[in-house]
Amino acid sequence: MKKLIPLLLLVVMCTAGCDLTGLTVTTTTESPVISSFEADPPTVAAGESSTLRWQVSGATKVGIDQGIGNVALTGSRAVMPSATIIYTLTATSASGASATATAQVIVSGATTPTPTPTPTPTPTGLPVVNYFTANPPIISAGGSTTLSWNVSNATSITIDPGVGAVASVGTTLVSPATSTNYTLTATNSTGYYYMTITVLVTGAPAAGMPDLVLTDILRSGDTVTYTIKNQGDAVAGASTSTLLVDGAVVANDSVGSLAPGESKTEAFTGHVYSCTLPGDGLEVRTDTGGTVVESSEANNSYSESWSCIKIVGPLYKLKLPDLVIEDIWLVQKITGDFIYYKIKNTGNGDAGATISELYVFPCFDSCPPVATDSVDPLAAGESRTEQFATYKYTGGGWSVGVKVDTSGAAAEWDEDNNSLSKPKADI
Repeated sequence: MKKLIPLLLLVVMCTAGCDLTGLTVTTTTESPVISSFEADPPTVAAGESSTLRWQVSGATKVGIDQGIGNVALTGSRAVMPSATIIYTLTATSASGASATATAQVIVSGATTPTPTPTPTPTPTGLPVVNYFTANPPIISAGGSTTLSWNVSNATSITIDPGVGAVASVGTTLVSPATSTNYTLTATNSTGYYYMTITVLVTGAPAAGMPDLVLTDILRSGDTVTYTIKNQGDAVAGASTSTLLVDGAVVANDSVGSLAPGESKTEAFTGHVYSCTLPGDGLEVRTDTGGTVVESSEANNSYSESWSCIKIVGPLYKLKLPDLVIEDIWLVQKITGDFIYYKIKNTGNGDAGATISELYVFPCFDSCPPVATDSVDPLAAGESRTEQFATYKYTGGGWSVGVKVDTSGAAAEWDEDNNSLSKPKADI
């Protein structure tokens, strides 16, 4: 994947020491080509899923609407719409030229009322959650639902678990394996407001059968790793997983047997990953070749878009770290209750030593932290469990929050995703 970069600007910026190994500068004005975009099957009954499949060339960015977001150049995605819907795929080239294609999924027998968003009353000055919904609110095991939200008067918004920081208005597709409470937390200088909705997951994988799913793609140095789980109730035999980068197969991994409910982290050890400017679309497919007979064959693919360049004003920042807080929880000990958290460097560059701060909300004035924690350097893709070892939590406040790199010691891709807060009932 290549991007048109003004050559003179790049030369000037790289006098500061950019690492441009393997960089190829190309120019093109050609439009991307969408070879195929289809739904299989195109017609489903209410509660059943269809699989979107696509193949694109000559694009630097590919996205699908209806809450799916950015995807790899070639891939597939299982969807379970509650009513007949048209998905639009948009492919954009480095020059800005774009092409679109549509695929329709017809849902027979579905009657889905359109919800009327009702603003939630909140105290004066706090953020306002105009609506936070899941459509549909009930899904079958292996299915998906779309979270939609609209928030006013907030400086930061997060959705947990698994979604993270979001814009004030948006949608995202989630596929929880079990019934899950999703909490939207909106924060501003006055305080915070949160709303929790429940997505019910009904049914289970067919009795007596395995069901392999992928839940995450990670990076450890120059090695791509992924998490695979057998959510069925029978043993899944040995299988093969495949890694695709920008639609091209680059590596395979042999996976041993997985017991019912077991998950493990695997690695494509034979492939040395190096991000190609400006970024890559990664996809992992499990059970390549179909050796495992599963209750569902429509949930064996997982895709993510990885960026190795972030444009901030006129500057091109290459191989930078990006620190995020993935979770916060409470550990009860004989000596007291302590707050733990998980920090991860999701960037392509190493992060040096940083300081994290713990907050208890609501707070007033400048909202000082109640404790700090020194975090050792984190390599690209590395995650670690930390704790505020000197602070004993007494259960006060409505929620707790952790902010990483409070001193700004790490020059990151994104300085707006360094915090996470959770209601005290959920830690």
